[in-house]
Amino acid sequence: MVKINKKIKIGDFRFTEKHKKVIDKILKSGQITESTFVKKLERRMEKFLGVRNAILVTNGTVALQLVAHYLMYKKGKFLNVAVPALTFPATINSFLILHNYCLRCYVGEDLHIDNYKIPAAHTIKTDIVVPVHLIGYPANIDKIMSQAKKYGLVVVEDCAEAFGAEYKGKKVGTFGNFSCFSFYISHNISAGELGMVVTDDDSAAKVLRSMKNHGRVGDNLKFEHSFIGSNYKTTEFSAGICYSEMSLVKKILSTRLGNARYFFDNINNPKLKQFHCPDGFSPLGYPIEAESESYRDKICKKLNRCGIETRYIFPNLIRQKAYEGAYFDQFPVAERLAKTVFYIPSHHLLTGKNRRKIVKKLNENI
Repeated sequence: MVKINKKIKIGDFRFTEKHKKVIDKILKSGQITESTFVKKLERRMEKFLGVRNAILVTNGTVALQLVAHYLMYKKGKFLNVAVPALTFPATINSFLILHNYCLRCYVGEDLHIDNYKIPAAHTIKTDIVVPVHLIGYPANIDKIMSQAKKYGLVVVEDCAEAFGAEYKGKKVGTFGNFSCFSFYISHNISAGELGMVVTDDDSAAKVLRSMKNHGRVGDNLKFEHSFIGSNYKTTEFSAGICYSEMSLVKKILSTRLGNARYFFDNINNPKLKQFHCPDGFSPLGYPIEAESESYRDKICKKLNRCGIETRYIFPNLIRQKAYEGAYFDQFPVAERLAKTVFYIPSHHLLTGKNRRKIVKKLNENI
């Protein structure tokens, strides 16, 4: 019999007896739309993060879109939104799809928005800034919050890739006016597809809960709609899977960080530069910068041929056909990082054998 080597994926999921018991409960209840497990998970997330309101939605993109929808309603206008030039398109799409204007911002060597180049006081008055805790590294949130206070900005944290990350001992997603999380299959805590909006503003939370359900208010007997909304609801299955994962959250997050630190300590290819793994880092994957674009392409192709999944970091947004337009700034740091940085698996299901194989292949000369 031919032995088939399982691919080492960027993100992985293992269905356990714990998951099965939760799914069986949901099936036996006959209630597969939002019900008990959605409420239980929201309470668990509120406790874990230390926030007043956690609102589950379909996915992380929808979470951002729901916040955009609410802020447009609250301000009564289209919005000017500052986003980093280096991020996944969901960050910008969630605002653009509702016809807001998005300003791309410079990023620094740490992959994050440059706090001193948020165009809040320039020709176009910024309404919202969206710091992205990219690949699990906390953004410099103190400086962003200081800028926000100075210029009257609403801060919407994009925590899609950073569940459990901490900045100065406090969890990301607890600094801004609103924060959005994703529990996609490859993310730090997984449910397949699930998202969440977090806020300490009780009145905003009430409207957000209504807007995610077509703007409906009151009891279920009446069709009363006080807001223009849509269907951003999720299912009991997604909430149940995520609820099960949260029972092991500390172990999952510590294992992911331990894997990243193993790679930092053991990769010694002179053509590769490792990113540090500080306390508070909650890795989606482990990022590495190659000496050149061509070397990055070569080593990623090699790893994928060997059954090790890799991903390039996200491209500079101004290079995407979907966002073509006149930009006088070229965002040189974002441009270089987009061409040289890639990331490797760091998830909690990696085995010791997996880790050694990844390091061995990265350290080989090509």
